[in-house]
Amino acid sequence: MREVYFETENAILRFDYDDVVEKLPCYESVVGAVEATTLRDFLASPDHSIKVPEEQHLFAYFILHLIEHSKGVVYCKACKRYYEAKELKRVVGHGESPISVNVKGGGWLKKLFRKKQRLPLFGGNGYQCPEGHEVISVVTWRT
Repeated sequence: MREVYFETENAILRFDYDDVVEKLPCYESVVGAVEATTLRDFLASPDHSIKVPEEQHLFAYFILHLIEHSKGVVYCKACKRYYEAKELKRVVGHGESPISVNVKGGGWLKKLFRKKQRLPLFGGNGYQCPEGHEVISVVTWRT
């Protein structure tokens, strides 16, 4: 069975070749035809194991989509263990979008005397292993 690998600082993510090819049209709609064509060139390799280079940084967005659909296996470098995609915990930083930013509230007294909080400049999505180590994170919006 052919496999596609992508390595981050904290993990090695492995996906079944057929799953990647099946979901490729979704990737193309998100990042554009040029990036998708470059990925198709890598996937055309006759090798049993295909490593997507770090230069393909937009591939990380595609990885979020694959993990969301419970595809793949992740090796957490901190735990030194393998985890199925369905075991990972989703992490959302600062909200799904600039409109849904998580601004911490409090009681009316705190609101009266606290300093005005600035909204974050960016936010994103990612995943952690069951032990809480970051596996992958991607900035998905900026203000």
